[in-house]
Amino acid sequence: MEKYKISILICLMGGIILSACTTGSNQFSPKEMVNKVLAAEEETNVAYYGESTTVTKENETEVERFVMKEWRDGTGKIRVEIEGNKEEPISIAVNDGASLISYEPKQKQALIMDDQEMLALNQPSPMDQVNFILEQISKTHEIRTGKEQKIAGRQTQLVIAEPKAKDQLYGRQELWIDKENWIVLKMSATIGNQTVETEYNQINFEADIADEKYSLKLPKDVEVKNMNELNSNRKVTLEEAREQMGSTFLYVPEAENIVLSNVELIELEGEFSRMEVSMDYTKNNIPIFNLSVFPIPNEDNNDIETFTASNEKRITFRGVDGVYTEDDTYQMLLWDEQGLRYSIMIMDADLSLNQIKQFVNKMKFVP
Repeated sequence: MEKYKISILICLMGGIILSACTTGSNQFSPKEMVNKVLAAEEETNVAYYGESTTVTKENETEVERFVMKEWRDGTGKIRVEIEGNKEEPISIAVNDGASLISYEPKQKQALIMDDQEMLALNQPSPMDQVNFILEQISKTHEIRTGKEQKIAGRQTQLVIAEPKAKDQLYGRQELWIDKENWIVLKMSATIGNQTVETEYNQINFEADIADEKYSLKLPKDVEVKNMNELNSNRKVTLEEAREQMGSTFLYVPEAENIVLSNVELIELEGEFSRMEVSMDYTKNNIPIFNLSVFPIPNEDNNDIETFTASNEKRITFRGVDGVYTEDDTYQMLLWDEQGLRYSIMIMDADLSLNQIKQFVNKMKFVP
């Protein structure tokens, strides 16, 4: 779970463009800087070539390092290559404006997405990416400026965001913002015992990028799948879900205006291949929580015993150990039981942990 949260921040770092140009000498307070970014109108995407390095540390020990190379033409065409320690491509993603190809050379697999609505959702603009995180930290963090520093040969202003409360999803943030173009050239995020730092080593806004760079010819031995067809969701009954799962599972029985309003069977393929059951619960026709269940992945090294983020705490119920996560943005309960992984995502902010435990303790197996 913790690595998942950190990975959100890594994704946000790629090509972060905050707004259009301003004069290089302007000075703004931390609050003014954030407000200016959030209020700015997005102009045409910026064209550039850039290289950044991301390093992940746990308890000050480096556990992962990769290099990301980006080519952007300013009209929506993008190529991103991620390299590991051996400077070999881990993945190559190319968006030619009409479709997106994600290729993993080592696995000899490629995914293609050509649904325009899904393509738009999976290719947020740099401004959209930054607005998402800034809207969060502007509410939950105290923001101040630090020292100016040169990153990738460009003058930047350091902005530091400290969580107002101990348990915050985004933890401590540091952003080095280009003083001329409002570009985040370096970003550091600390959550629990894990720190992720991404820094542009070089960025060139005048790079001459050939149009051929935004096409990708796949080798003949590559297995190609259409991303639009990988995930299959369909409404089912609890009994049908049990049959498809191959075994029974726990659910929360209806009671006291608590209604099981929807049951869906989700069939995932690819890297996260699995069968999952999603159950939506409402009270007085208002969503209160979602319960999902799926088999514990065989290769899962991140069992719930290892979760150590600051906004997560271990609790015991039903005779098993679980993890409860709470901050200003969401609440979630996660646990493993008899080979299955359960998660409850709370949608009603007034629902307390004790009330959630009461629901969980009343769970029954699907007959």
